[in-house]
Amino acid sequence: MAERFAELTGFVLMGGASRRMGQPKHQLIFEGETLLTRAARKLRSVAGRVYLLGAPDRARGLDLLALPDDLPGSGPLGAIYTGLLHTRTEFNLFLSCDVPFMQARFLRHLARRALDSLADVTLAATPRHGYQPLCAVYRRRALPAVRRSLAAGRRKVASFFPTVQVRVLLWPELDRAGFRRIIFDNLNTPADYVGALKRVHYQVYRER
Repeated sequence: MAERFAELTGFVLMGGASRRMGQPKHQLIFEGETLLTRAARKLRSVAGRVYLLGAPDRARGLDLLALPDDLPGSGPLGAIYTGLLHTRTEFNLFLSCDVPFMQARFLRHLARRALDSLADVTLAATPRHGYQPLCAVYRRRALPAVRRSLAAGRRKVASFFPTVQVRVLLWPELDRAGFRRIIFDNLNTPADYVGALKRVHYQVYRER
């Protein structure tokens, strides 16, 4: 049976205005389900409870509570702040909805490393994609650092990293564990979306 972590809360980042995509990314259909449903499903297989971060009207039809931003207009860091403000667990897994090739197996690997290291932030880094702060585990105790960063007008997610303990899973470790870089591919433009659909059609990628 796949491992689930009762001490972990999952949060799906539903995204912002999606200007480059030209339509709401969370509604895009991928392998018969919306990107939002896909991300929520994967988090549900890993975390003890799952919430959505964003406007509640985006969550229609899903049996999940949506938490609107406590600091509207603050971007992804503001959404992370909202999740950490409302969570009941110390460890919290945040996942952007626009990474369709993400694997639940990787999310479990990430969660185990976070629980083992006890770092404030646990995230991956790859040669092509760099840091992955929107697929990461954040401890609730990092909330004051996030709040200070936002109060200072620093909205980049990594802006508070220098003030907390960060555990980075480097690519050699992930490669040895059998993960592929494609799991971090995100969809920002219509061309990204079409390319991802082609990968599935031509069986370039299959989830394991």
